[in-house]
Amino acid sequence: MTMSIKQVADKLNIPISTIRYYDKMGLFPFIERDNNGYRCFTEDDLFWIELITCMRSVGMSITTLQHIVNLHMQGPKTLPERKEIFHNQKAKLLAEKEKIEQAIYKVDEKMTKLDSLN
Repeated sequence: MTMSIKQVADKLNIPISTIRYYDKMGLFPFIERDNNGYRCFTEDDLFWIELITCMRSVGMSITTLQHIVNLHMQGPKTLPERKEIFHNQKAKLLAEKEKIEQAIYKVDEKMTKLDSLN
């Protein structure tokens, strides 16, 4: 069973315009269209859209995502390179997480100090 762009947008809680933009940028090469030219999304497409949306939300560039799509289309021989890209992204996220945790610790310290002044 396929879904319309509106159904996908509602299900994933992302704007239709975002889906269209990512499609225009070549990030959804497997999405088929019906006889009227409307996009027809499958469950597999949803996984891909969620991945791209998630990676964009943490700063991965459109260019990097386009590169991943191109590698994906080349097949299994590109698995090592794709894994490396995601490994590097995970390392960046973990470093960012550490910075955030340190900032939270400092905020908690300050709040404790402020509470003791009452």
